[in-house]
Amino acid sequence: MQPTYLAFYTATHGTLLDRAISLIDGSPYSHCELVVEDLGNGCYDCIGSSHRDGGLRRKSIDMSRSHWVLIPVMCDMGYALRWFQKRQHFKYDYLALFRPKTPGFYNPVYRVSCAEACADMLELVDPGSYGLKKLYEWALNHPNDN
Repeated sequence: MQPTYLAFYTATHGTLLDRAISLIDGSPYSHCELVVEDLGNGCYDCIGSSHRDGGLRRKSIDMSRSHWVLIPVMCDMGYALRWFQKRQHFKYDYLALFRPKTPGFYNPVYRVSCAEACADMLELVDPGSYGLKKLYEWALNHPNDN
């Protein structure tokens, strides 16, 4: 296990879709990423499932502006990277926004939301039950867990 961050994107700085995701989820956030590496100068190598990029991908992101909130977490980075390698072709799952509020709701095989991807990479139980609000609350309450 090693220390890293979950990065949450503040919806008010985004598009209308970002604000809609935030409203449905009940949190101030519309997106999250698992930080793989701090590249310096506010830039981070991240893994996430993005509606902007169409799905799961690894990307360098400038998080130096106030659009992002970074929460420290512990992660088995080897597991997270292997998880990503097996699933990097997955598409973004828009309907997953409703799953945290409706257990058992629609769970496709080759689609994943950002919160579900991060929860799965962090090896949390029932990652499909995590929305942004639940994942954020978990991260605040478990900075040294996993």
